[in-house]
Amino acid sequence: MKSPNKLLFMFLMISSTCLVASSSNWLTTWMGLEINMLGYIPLIFLKDNAMESEAAVKYLIPQSVGSTIFISSAIISNYFNNLQILMLIAMCLKLGVAPFHFWFPPVMATLQLIPAFILLTWQKIAPILVIASLNTLLLKMIMPIAVISALWGGVGGINQTDIRSLLTYSSIGHTGWMLASIASNHMIMFSYLLTYILINASIFTFLLKENMKSYKQLFYSKESTKMFILTISLLSLGGLPPLTGFLMKLLVLMFTEAKMVIIFGLITGALMSLFYYLSLTFSVLLNMSKINLTKHMMNTKESTLFLLSQILPLTMILFFF
Repeated sequence: MKSPNKLLFMFLMISSTCLVASSSNWLTTWMGLEINMLGYIPLIFLKDNAMESEAAVKYLIPQSVGSTIFISSAIISNYFNNLQILMLIAMCLKLGVAPFHFWFPPVMATLQLIPAFILLTWQKIAPILVIASLNTLLLKMIMPIAVISALWGGVGGINQTDIRSLLTYSSIGHTGWMLASIASNHMIMFSYLLTYILINASIFTFLLKENMKSYKQLFYSKESTKMFILTISLLSLGGLPPLTGFLMKLLVLMFTEAKMVIIFGLITGALMSLFYYLSLTFSVLLNMSKINLTKHMMNTKESTLFLLSQILPLTMILFFF
């Protein structure tokens, strides 16, 4: 990742997201989405093996289809306003939310940890910003997709043994909550997205250092403090009260105008996600009394990211709400 070409593609990926955020017409938005896709694909190749090539192709095809649908619907909507719903479908395909998630788990299963983290976090920003810029009627139509995504994220994560698979289905569920937050309040959406990115950063920093794949490896870590930090980060991602992930979900429910059926579906999906995270971390929670939290708590990068992921969103809530 320190080579100049990787830095160039990283710059393209970041600047294209800024282009989408500041665009005033659909053509510029489409250009930003395309540059974002082309900037991310070279970052997939860290070891230049066949699995990364397969992941790049599986990522490229649905993203290209989504971009084609988006620009086509943007042109046709000048004559037929009802076809703007295709723009919403195109962005849901790019996000990988259910029921348009067919490409997302296979791609995540073959990625290295750094490209997987980028796909789970940064690559969600541009499509969500596009959806947030659509008109109010289309935002109301997104709620069924949000519920399906939240439920599928909860169901799909059960009985998964690979950490990346767990985080993939958790991401599908969280994206459903992000879509629901768009229809309630944009400030809540940004807070939720920031919280999700920071918690994932805390988790992936630990996974990169320990090089873990199976959930059983979590319980063989020699550093109990880092193991505790990972456990709390996973539970916060699952939405366990009173952690930050739960507070973000609570804000979405407080400000949403969705019907009770939609709210019930979102809560059910969140409970299923919390179930498999509790199952994952149960052994660590039982041994929590043996962990010395003060010995190395402030001397590691993982601790800093963990505290940032839990404190920064709370300060944003106090400042804006």
